[in-house]
Parts: sequence; C-alpha cells; structure tokens
Amino acid sequence: MAASAAALPDWEGLRTFAAFIESGSFSGAARALDLTHATVSRRLQLLEHAMGAPLFTRRGGDTELTRLGETVLAAARAMREQTAQLARTLAGEDLRLEGKLRIAATDAFGSLFLAPRLPSLLQRWPNLDVEFTMGHQTVSLARRDADLAIRFARPQDGELIARPLGKLAYYLCGTAEVVAAWRENRKSAPFVGYDDGVPDIPETLWHSAHAAGNPVRLRSASLAAQCMAARAGVGLALLPRYLLAPELVPAEPQVQLERELWAVFHRDLKAVPRLRAVLDWLEQCCQDL
Repeated sequence: MAASAAALPDWEGLRTFAAFIESGSFSGAARALDLTHATVSRRLQLLEHAMGAPLFTRRGGDTELTRLGETVLAAARAMREQTAQLARTLAGEDLRLEGKLRIAATDAFGSLFLAPRLPSLLQRWPNLDVEFTMGHQTVSLARRDADLAIRFARPQDGELIARPLGKLAYYLCGTAEVVAAWRENRKSAPFVGYDDGVPDIPETLWHSAHAAGNPVRLRSASLAAQCMAARAGVGLALLPRYLLAPELVPAEPQVQLERELWAVFHRDLKAVPRLRAVLDWLEQCCQDL
C-alpha cells in the first residue's frame, strides 16, 4: 500500500538520487546538478517517501544502499541513459545551423584562448549560441553535459569521435626580475604551480621533476590564475605559448612540455551542422597554437 501509483517517484528525484550516490555526498550532488544542499536533501526525502522505505543508510562519511536502494539506483541510471540517448538523437536530427552548442574546456583555454576568437565564428554563423563549461573535471558527452569537449588525450570510448587540433607547447616563464633570480640561483627561485586536486597531470609531474625543492608562492588548479600571478611577479610558471604575455619572458628557450589537444564529441552528433561549423572554427583557431 505504501508505494501506490499515486506515489511513483519523479525523474528529478531519481536523477538526484543517482548523483548523490555517485558523488558520495549531499554537497557533491548539489554541485553536480547545480542545486542547493537543501534541495538535494528534500528531493531524497520525497523519493524515499514515494518508495515507502529507506534507500540508503549513512554511517559516518559512508553511504550504504539498501536492497531497494540498489534497485532504484539501477532504474535511475537506466532512465538517465535513455534520456541522454533521446537528447543525442534529437540533436543529431537537428540540421539547422543555429541554436546552442556547449563546449567543455579548461578555464584558461576557454576564457583566454577561445573566447577572444569567438567573433570570427559568430560573424559567420550569427544564429549560433555558444556555451562554455569550464573546469578540470571531465564532463560526460554521453549524458550531454556538453556537446563537444576539448581534451588533452584521445579517448578510448568507441562511442566518441576525436579530431586532433594540434599540440600545446609549454614554456617556463616569468617576469624579467624573477627569471634573473632563477638564473642566479635556480634552487631558491619562487614558482607558481598546481594544487593537490590535479596530482597526476603532466604539468604537475613536470613541477615535481624540475622544481621539487623550490618555494611555491601560489598553488591553483586554474591556469589563468597561475598566468596572472606570474605576470605580477609572484614566481615562475609553466605556461602554454598562447599565454605568454608581454610581461613574461621564457626562462629557457626550449619547449619544456608538449600536450596533444583533441576535439571530442559523441558519434550521434557527427552530422549536426552547427557541430561541424564549430569544429572547423576550432581547427582554424588552433593553427595559432
């Protein structure tokens, strides 16, 4: 009697439940869905009320699913995949060269490289609506978190298509004063680098290999923040060539690191004209790398 037809769970509740389990916390689900902590909590309470029984228990920082919770989670994931598949199908059948196209990129590449080059795209295709999703987290193209992603490695997922855009060349650079101090005493020169949130990327590994003993004056996952700090004289930074502003000079003339750049999209969208237009624009932009 508890789970009657009038009390079936809604999609928002199921989606929130899946995000909560996958992130492991209320705050993680709130960030993933762009909701408040209170909204996540309320949706989970309503979902459990609709199901007529608990879906999970919390012990310390751990979440344990009940048997019913496991069933509901499987159903939520299946519905999410079906919804994403429908969205990809509809997008793939939209043959207009207009509408929204979401690009996922890092903050620096999106804001400091792509955004200044948008006029050439929008002058040619004025009915496009470009949206940037920026950050270091890898978004799901299958779930349509973005239509196209700029990535630093070719994906292995057979559902995704990757188009090479070129290579990013990184230089160690700083203001003339910081570079002079580094050349005088390489072990004491200050650096700016990445925080602990991205321990395994090549840039962080380069820092570990070449500047492990140097003082670090700023740590940030934001390459834009690192660039601005280096321009202000905070320390040396490992930056791609497109960020070498007039205030910065290379500490060494040779490239310190290279990273491949790929445009990645789901195969269901390969025939969409606005996607092809943006891909062509990206290739033109990346000739400046």
